[in-house]
Amino acid sequence: MTGNTEGGALKPSYRNVLAFPGHTTWYVAAALVRAPVVMAPLALVFLGYTAQSFTVGGMLAATHALGEAAAAPFMGRRFDTRPFTRQLRLALSIEALVFAALAISAARAPLPALLALAFLAGAAASGAPGGMRAQLSATTPEHLRPTALSLESFLGQSVWAIAPPLASLLYAQFSAVGALLVMAAFSAAPVLFAHRIPHTAPAPPDTAQNQHLVRTASLLRLAWPTALLSAAIMFLIGTADVLLPARLQDTGASPALAGPVMTAFALASALAALLYGIRRWPGTPWGQTLALLPAVTAVFALPALTDNPWGLAAVFAIGGFLYSPLMVIRNLALQQRLPQPAWATGFSLLYAAAGLGYGAAGLMGAILLHIADSATAFLACAVTTGLFGVASLIGERLSSPRTLTAVPNSTPLAAAQATTPPPGIQHRRTVG
Repeated sequence: MTGNTEGGALKPSYRNVLAFPGHTTWYVAAALVRAPVVMAPLALVFLGYTAQSFTVGGMLAATHALGEAAAAPFMGRRFDTRPFTRQLRLALSIEALVFAALAISAARAPLPALLALAFLAGAAASGAPGGMRAQLSATTPEHLRPTALSLESFLGQSVWAIAPPLASLLYAQFSAVGALLVMAAFSAAPVLFAHRIPHTAPAPPDTAQNQHLVRTASLLRLAWPTALLSAAIMFLIGTADVLLPARLQDTGASPALAGPVMTAFALASALAALLYGIRRWPGTPWGQTLALLPAVTAVFALPALTDNPWGLAAVFAIGGFLYSPLMVIRNLALQQRLPQPAWATGFSLLYAAAGLGYGAAGLMGAILLHIADSATAFLACAVTTGLFGVASLIGERLSSPRTLTAVPNSTPLAAAQATTPPPGIQHRRTVG
């Protein structure tokens, strides 16, 4: 890394992020953690159809998502207050066992039992993404965090592009049971090398600041504007998913073109995540959000104004290009609002809020298509996102997190990494 420093600090590059000991391992583990979650909706629909019907499959997928959203804040708090390695192994082991149990029992178990297993599968590891992101931030120097989170966003978009087709392929080649067993294997794999993922010790539980943070109301007071915006953004993406096939049909195109159009969105989003992370951008997270949010909202109003499938693909590509940096910026904004001992909980709140926003999108999209055409529905959803976005930005501006600044947002480990570390420092400073 010699010659790649800037004023004594490492330049924001992906090479410098991955050069920290254990960071490559983190990204491999993150991909394995996310893959079964992304595969789950489609795989559970296939499992329900194989066992009984598509209706049962839809119920299993919805129950899994509900388990994620309901449990994420509580499971995320466990990652803040307990040793990381132990908690990650516990969460992923339970998830793997439940996926395997679903696969084995689907043909014989009654529906309530299957729904309970689907809920538990969603809940078990719902805090893992937030816990993983908190450790990535805690073990990365502050000036490299946007780059590290951008690489995480690129990884997430890549998993979203690959995992659903993989679930379909496994179903076609083996069966829904085979898909669930592969998901269980993905969940179990990081358990084997969890101790090699860079991490810090949990905060001492007896300090006044941490006792204050244990109260959920305190966390919600600080995190609600960011969580609301996360929900609003995912509401917009969710309604786009629901409304796009109907819009294509209304324009005389095949609804099947929704797949390629959403692929354009995913590819543009992954590219934007990489581009955002390779340099420092002017302004605060709040100011950057103020610039990007109206743009992405306006872009997703454009499908109401174009009848050309190629135009729709271009619109979704532009939307993906704006969406990915916006989500990275929101993660950075949350870190500024919360002290480090609450990061995993905060990220899990964002995870739950995004899930709720996406779920609400399906409901509102269905209602709007029943009472209006697809163009009007796109406009209504864009306006709804804009209103919630304005409310969240005002909330961030008016509610100050300064009462908790006594808890530092960096650790001795992160401070030590602000310059080029000697080989092995990461593993000496992490906790097993």
